[in-house]
Amino acid sequence: MFALIDCNNFYASCERLFRPDLRDVPIVVLSNNDGCCIARSNEAKALGIAMGEPYFKIKGLCKQHGVKAFSSNYTLYGNISHRVMCTIEENWPHMEIYSIDEAFLDLRSLPFDCHETFCQELQKKILKHTGIPTSIGIGATRTLAKVANHLCKKVFKIPVFNITPNREQLLKQVSVGDVWGIGRQWENKLIARGIHTAYDLAMTNTHLLKKSFNVVLMRTAMELQGVSCNGLEEVEPKQSIMSSKSFGQMQTRYASIAESVSSHCARAVEKMRNQQLVAQRIFVFVHTNRFREDLAQHFQAMEFRFVNATDDLCLITKIAKQCLQRIFKSGYYYKKAGVCLEDLIPKNPCQLDMFHQPSDEQLHHTEQLMTVFDQINQKYGRSTIRLAAEGYSKPWAMRAELKSPAYTTRWSDVPQVHLY
Repeated sequence: MFALIDCNNFYASCERLFRPDLRDVPIVVLSNNDGCCIARSNEAKALGIAMGEPYFKIKGLCKQHGVKAFSSNYTLYGNISHRVMCTIEENWPHMEIYSIDEAFLDLRSLPFDCHETFCQELQKKILKHTGIPTSIGIGATRTLAKVANHLCKKVFKIPVFNITPNREQLLKQVSVGDVWGIGRQWENKLIARGIHTAYDLAMTNTHLLKKSFNVVLMRTAMELQGVSCNGLEEVEPKQSIMSSKSFGQMQTRYASIAESVSSHCARAVEKMRNQQLVAQRIFVFVHTNRFREDLAQHFQAMEFRFVNATDDLCLITKIAKQCLQRIFKSGYYYKKAGVCLEDLIPKNPCQLDMFHQPSDEQLHHTEQLMTVFDQINQKYGRSTIRLAAEGYSKPWAMRAELKSPAYTTRWSDVPQVHLY
């Protein structure tokens, strides 16, 4: 048996967590550069605001109905997600973090008649410890747990639901397009073959599905039948880490874009060091806005292989700027830049080049410097100390005019309570 824990309207719930005045107020969270709606509270959904709706199109509606809009605050969401996942793991270690707001539990070691009671208690603990409401679906397979979660939130509107006792009857109420992993293209093809519901898919000959589609859809059908094809997945070390964002305004100056690239290096190296990895290659790119047909277009990228795998931010930033110098061309309006650290390998042991080995003293000095760098930023907040190459004014930064404070990661933003 498996359970899927899904945070309800996660980004919107995070924004509401430190703003009790926003209880029952419609909330939308916007994408990078305050472009499109990427999260909605239930109240906002009731107003007909669709996922992906451009903000400029719904501004009037938001003003009319008192909808509170927020720029995306990924620092806050990431920290709250970490708290939720830690709470889950403390209560049940057999878990897999599936996304920022979802986690699977393997309940096979728990007696069958305890599943619902355990999940109900866990749902209450998560709410008490983190303030985030969740829904938990229980099923014999991961796919059935996903379906149970869908029914839990969309149909029955209860915190915990187990699909097992009435599986076949309930699958008849679920559209095939709502099954985990069924995209729009597959949905249309399945409907054309007379497969309209999750039950229809479960009853379809699996060999026919494999022949007409692929093995993935065959396994989905088997999981809907209650045959588990996938257990919890081990988290594999990343092979690459990318950091890139669109500019708030198009940039023409090399200096501004170089600051952006340096900032992306810092973010990528931070992620890499947290996983005890080092990079063997770096990929740097910059491009214009392909949707602006009235402007000249330019896309360029460059790759560099380090002599020795490294996590030295100073070296990585230096090389990234050298790559940018070679691919940058003046006269273009650039929209986005980024870096990707590639061919990642464990830091220890790490094989060095026979003919270009840094001395033990150099390695020790670099590691000491980066360790102090990490410790300061972990204690006082990201970018408390940074390379001057990142700049200060950041004219290239994304628009985030509606961003909430970093309530949980920056001392100056910690909420204050005044008693009178």
